[in-house]
Amino acid sequence: MLLVALVAGVALGPAPASGGRGGRITTGFERRGGLSWTTAAEERDLLRELIAAAPSPDRVGWEPARVTVTRVGGSARGRDVELITVSGARTVPEPIRVLFVCGQHGDEPAGREACLKLVRDLADDRSAAGRRLLERVTVLVLPTPNPDGLAAGTRATAEGVDLNRDHLAVASPEARAVRRVLRETRPHIVHDLHEFDVPTDASVAPTLYLWPRNLNVDPELRGLAVELARDRIGSALRAAGWASDVYGADPTGRLGGDGDERLLRNAAALDHAVAVLVEVDANPTSALERDDAALLHRRRVGAHLVAARATLRMAAERGEAVTSAIRASRARAEHGPERVYLDGADNLPATWAAPLEPPCAYRLTPAQYATARATLAEHGIRVSPDLRVRTAQPAGVRATLLLDPRARFAIADGTPEPCGEEEA
Repeated sequence: MLLVALVAGVALGPAPASGGRGGRITTGFERRGGLSWTTAAEERDLLRELIAAAPSPDRVGWEPARVTVTRVGGSARGRDVELITVSGARTVPEPIRVLFVCGQHGDEPAGREACLKLVRDLADDRSAAGRRLLERVTVLVLPTPNPDGLAAGTRATAEGVDLNRDHLAVASPEARAVRRVLRETRPHIVHDLHEFDVPTDASVAPTLYLWPRNLNVDPELRGLAVELARDRIGSALRAAGWASDVYGADPTGRLGGDGDERLLRNAAALDHAVAVLVEVDANPTSALERDDAALLHRRRVGAHLVAARATLRMAAERGEAVTSAIRASRARAEHGPERVYLDGADNLPATWAAPLEPPCAYRLTPAQYATARATLAEHGIRVSPDLRVRTAQPAGVRATLLLDPRARFAIADGTPEPCGEEEA
């Protein structure tokens, strides 16, 4: 389902305590007190109710939130991948578009649950703050990007693909659906929701956050992502009573968090978005949670909601800075990259990742082009009739990452062609 929500304003108002649209619309998770997750059928019913319950403007005296649902792709087993739209009156030329990707791994259901509640709360919110928010921010929500994994309770897709390692090759239908949303909606902010599972004796904070670490990410966008992750999301989680830390800071070394260009937060940032990752501990953090599964589930969902609302607040308050930085990043990318890092991360020594000065083009054989064609098209990478991929194009960084023989995750070993005198 495609849920796109327009949210404008400077603060996210509280959800109404009851009523709203003729009676509180609830998720299956809420009706069962958190004992079990909202089913796929209950998700469909929830969205139908929200769409049907929207009051007309002439009856309420203000522009009500609009909820729309659009299919954006399908899974390997034919289940729909959908996006939801909640929108309000548009009072600014370009609303800030915030994309929530709520469950790339099927065995991490709390993010999806938080997203469904967030959608409902935005649609129900009649406060002045809620209306102002819906005037300036467009919220895009992919509640179930891996529907087969969710149905089976597995991390991977039905084809065994880790979706969060497929945003470069985009080999799976689920990754292609996410890529199309990124390409067609061009979100300003991407918020990726996950859960982690480590031994209960590990000294890891129950909530974690991270920004893009890939060294090819525009420095200004990385700076805004650090602000969002550390200063906004981390601070909001700590204010809500949960310890929070940088993902990958686990002293046991069991947690990752590198510059892998296949990860959504890095891939989205290379698309000129301010991207963040939020991870919530799926294990009990107290004796009470060990004895009460519903309490454990509600804590996981609640932490994700706090983080999501912090992202919306930043979108509303820092929208101009975000828009300006993205515009500048896109302008710098127009003529292709001067250098490309094939490895490394922003927390690793520079000696790990000497930059490559990309060639003017990569020449593909017909067989290589047949292999790479679909992926290049998904990324908007142009290929000339003579099967040359020039690096002097907006997606030049990704062209190099996909086609250079030295790249870690290249899908074809293109032949680098240096610049001729006419191109130098």
